[in-house]
Amino acid sequence: MKIMNKINKSTLLICLLLMATSAFAASEAEYKKLAKTYTLNADGSQEYRCNMELTLFTHTAMNGTYGESFIVYNPEYQELKIHSSYTKQKDGNIIKTPDNAFVEVLPHSAADAPAYNHLKEMVVVHTGLELGATIYLDYSILTKPGYLPALDIYDEPLQSSPVKEYTYTIVLPESVQLSYTLQNYKAKPATQVSNGTKTMKWTLQNLPAASRNPFVSAMNGDIPFFTATTFVSEKEALNALYKQFNPQNDPQLEGIAESICENKNKDTEKLEAILDYVINNLDNSQLSLAETGFRLRPVDDVINTAYGTAAEKINILSGLLNAAGIQAEPAALYRVNAEKGCGLNAISELFVIAQADGKEYLLTPTSKRMATAGSLGNIVPSFKLANGERLTFDAPDTDINYKVDITLTPEKAENQITSQTGNAQRPYFSEDKASGSSSQSLKVKNGYVLVNLPDAPVSLANSSFCRMNSTRKENLRMPCKANEQYTYTVHIPEGMELRTPAVNKTISNAAGQVIYSIEKDGNTAKITRSLQLSKQLYTPAEYKDLRTLLTEWGSTDNKILLLSIL
Repeated sequence: MKIMNKINKSTLLICLLLMATSAFAASEAEYKKLAKTYTLNADGSQEYRCNMELTLFTHTAMNGTYGESFIVYNPEYQELKIHSSYTKQKDGNIIKTPDNAFVEVLPHSAADAPAYNHLKEMVVVHTGLELGATIYLDYSILTKPGYLPALDIYDEPLQSSPVKEYTYTIVLPESVQLSYTLQNYKAKPATQVSNGTKTMKWTLQNLPAASRNPFVSAMNGDIPFFTATTFVSEKEALNALYKQFNPQNDPQLEGIAESICENKNKDTEKLEAILDYVINNLDNSQLSLAETGFRLRPVDDVINTAYGTAAEKINILSGLLNAAGIQAEPAALYRVNAEKGCGLNAISELFVIAQADGKEYLLTPTSKRMATAGSLGNIVPSFKLANGERLTFDAPDTDINYKVDITLTPEKAENQITSQTGNAQRPYFSEDKASGSSSQSLKVKNGYVLVNLPDAPVSLANSSFCRMNSTRKENLRMPCKANEQYTYTVHIPEGMELRTPAVNKTISNAAGQVIYSIEKDGNTAKITRSLQLSKQLYTPAEYKDLRTLLTEWGSTDNKILLLSIL
């Protein structure tokens, strides 16, 4: 009996060891601790402090993923302090980070923006790394009064590896009101007040690693995020940005607008010319609002240097449109739909709403396509910068209707294409109806040829949505509520015969429907393909049905015809 108990205990111990091994194998590393503290002082100065303890489990983590830490700051207004940086090896040996492992470089996003070349990025190269070692890093960024307009936080706590304990601490004067949201994780702040100072602390425990699946976003409603700000409202936050925008009747912009719009009679023509100018004459700086301290350079500086951040180019775009007599207003799209606490850090995209010849345009300074707000503006909030008015938009037209007439010879397939594409799928200023032609050289092999059926370049069949994993743990938002229709009429000459068998296939489920059919009538074959998706957002429980449709829709087998040469 004692022998049996020993065997059972040994078996249990082996199982536990295997489970532990599996747990370690499941992740490259683990954050034992990740703590972020934000302090707002009475004079408006701020301190951001980050303290992390990270244990490494794999060679990839040690030699690639976590070998360095990166800290961006503005030395004109901010000071970086490294409180401690060292590695504790598996045997307890401490390796202090040497001075030459602190390397100061220019942030990558500022590389092509000379006006922002004063920004710094501290690269902390972690030394003494080995499997089982723990990296310790504790640093602060101290910000002078007046540089940042408010205490303003947007953060997603999930990291590339699991986190045992993640804390947010906010310290501010007792009289200052804080708006905040912690969504998709249940944790309430512990609050203390002492000597006129209020401290609030949120503790999150045992966070899993962030998903590596594509198209995972907090906007989809199932990823935790944290917002906090001392801005009273979105209106106040956006106004802090808008007051830097150029006022109307700016002589410089009026002169440029007049030159751009010369010989343009319709507002739409003027709008297109101004958008062309902003896209093609001003290069894009990748610096974020936060990296520039939520500041814009003056219009003449941007124009003279021929590049600008997204905010700077939005300022010029809206200014030029108004100077040309076109009603235009800058606006902001947020990342998430938070209950409260969205300041400037939570902005996803700035865009311009313009009215020309009775039509509304949602413009971005980098593309002639509709701004992202067109498809997401009713899912996450959008506001005008000038007055904080919340915006709503008509659902964009996402339909694709494609008709192709194909004439065959043994050497070539000639395609005559007539298409109708919704405004969400095509650039502004292009026709919703279009016609064209294409051809395909055919190669005879063993008496057979393959003919590819063309489809719209923007079809979901050509996207990675049709090649995703079989399971998913997160919500998935499709780019549109799809409705694609294709009709092919194939003219088969004497001496050729269609070998692809006739088919009439319909796959219908809760996610939507796919139809594929082939009919032959004499020397003519008619092929139809169609996809309808019932909605944009799909839960993990609904994903299987969606993937069934998309896998079928993306299958190349349904876009190839086999013919024999007689």
